[in-house]
Amino acid sequence: MIKALISKFNRNHDGSILPIFAGMVLVLVVIGGAAIDISRTVNAREKLAYAIDAAALSVATDLSTSALSNAQIKQRIENSFRANLADEEFLDQAIENLSFVIDDDEGTVTVTSFAGLNNYFVNVGGLGKDMLGPDAFNFGTNARVNYSRFDVELALIVDVTGSMRGDMAALREASTDVVNILLPEDQDQSEAKVRISLVPYSTGVNLGVYADVVKGGAYGFADSSDCVTERQDYDDGTELYDVKYTDSAYNYYTNSNPPPKATFYGDGSNDGCSSDSVMIPLTNDRDELTDAIDDLEAEGWTAGHTGAIWGWNSLSPNYANLWPAASAPAAYNDDNILKFAIMMTDGNNNRAFDLPLTEYKKVDEECSRVWRRGRWRTRCTDVYDWVDIPEIDLEWEVNSDTGEGYSNEASVRHRAYCTAMKDAGIEVFGVYFGSNNSSTGARNMQNCASSGNYYQASSSEGLKQAFSNIAKKIQSIYLSR
Repeated sequence: MIKALISKFNRNHDGSILPIFAGMVLVLVVIGGAAIDISRTVNAREKLAYAIDAAALSVATDLSTSALSNAQIKQRIENSFRANLADEEFLDQAIENLSFVIDDDEGTVTVTSFAGLNNYFVNVGGLGKDMLGPDAFNFGTNARVNYSRFDVELALIVDVTGSMRGDMAALREASTDVVNILLPEDQDQSEAKVRISLVPYSTGVNLGVYADVVKGGAYGFADSSDCVTERQDYDDGTELYDVKYTDSAYNYYTNSNPPPKATFYGDGSNDGCSSDSVMIPLTNDRDELTDAIDDLEAEGWTAGHTGAIWGWNSLSPNYANLWPAASAPAAYNDDNILKFAIMMTDGNNNRAFDLPLTEYKKVDEECSRVWRRGRWRTRCTDVYDWVDIPEIDLEWEVNSDTGEGYSNEASVRHRAYCTAMKDAGIEVFGVYFGSNNSSTGARNMQNCASSGNYYQASSSEGLKQAFSNIAKKIQSIYLSR
């Protein structure tokens, strides 16, 4: 009997499908859960990738315009993560596992991070982990973005001659726009990668506290004026020093002590130099620049080449010891520096300076006796001739007879300086403020400007637009390289 029942039970298969079905359902749930967990992970990775891309782009933009420490870079990436992953459960992990690499040689920033998500479905019933894998899925990604590794040195060379008197408000606004674009108000000064010099010119350039030095004040040659003009080549009888169209240092002559007065820069105060328009050497202090721009006043004649001279000197490493350390220009061969000059005029050059080596003076007198009114009298006549001037007595004098033609001495010198500046690696922008695009001033600016960098402005609004466009072009140049 018992044996028959057991045999019957063994032949009965009606309930065997239930445990099989239950096992299959569990497997399907785990597989479906795995799909959900994997989908969550893929989605999380995409969000992390977006956050990393955004952070890398943001930091690259900041690095293009600012000098940042590693701590500042890390903080900005973290801030970007928090903004883009605010509600994500893996945010803290992503920040904890954050890393970045700055390649100054290549100009790249690489941001990397990774995180993980717990597998809520794969481990159903405690079986998923054993059957299909880990209890969490890890994910990570990185982004590499180029940034501009360049710093910028810009000379803003502006015409403050008497003819600008009615347009100084426009010039001040246009110059301030350049500062606002390249040195934004919300930027920390210590982080700025742009330095600007302000070089207002008329008959000469008001060099302020630096004038005495370049005119030989250490040797008693300087005067009470802050107005500085130009210099000539010097021949000491054994060697010709060809320095007129160069940025050779103001104290280049070392063969005697004291050096000859003729080796230093000249004084243009007798013919008008704007006393309120003072040169500012390279600085990233926007307040100093805007204050100096606000003080610009028109005065004097036009010697555009003196503006070119001192604009160049403000960018020249040969004058690093003249300016404060924070204003010292970088070397020409510094691959991380871009040098620019914006040169503007509204008129024609009409003044140039020379250092005469001879002068017409009384050298003798000739006397004779003549019979007059009943008695002998002595009559003397002064004799004048050109004579050499002792070096210690050499004085600069203005040559007011250059005229305003394109081939006059002042304009020839102006263009020569522009050519030398460009040959030194300075990119020049020329702006003519006037309606006659064929005038001497316009043609000088066309010649001075580097290829594609000439602008004409025939109105106050046009002047502001030209300066703004140039500043934006400079910005795009150093951001894109």
